[in-house]
Amino acid sequence: MNTADLIYQEAKTLSEPLCAEVLDFIGYLRTRYPILPAPGDQAARLAELEAFFARYQRDLSHFQFNRDEANER
Repeated sequence: MNTADLIYQEAKTLSEPLCAEVLDFIGYLRTRYPILPAPGDQAARLAELEAFFARYQRDLSHFQFNRDEANER
């Protein structure tokens, strides 16, 4: 039996208010010790996002914004 199963078995014996307190403590632990993605996963996700947005990249170096023209629209 793993730790999660042991926690579940113990939580089944508690009253609802105590179960709510346990859930609150779990939320505290998640904020205190966040689970960070593995570095390989992050690099793969970044590559996936770059590939997705590549088709939307445009050269806007020649573009000039005219506020008055934009406000007229």
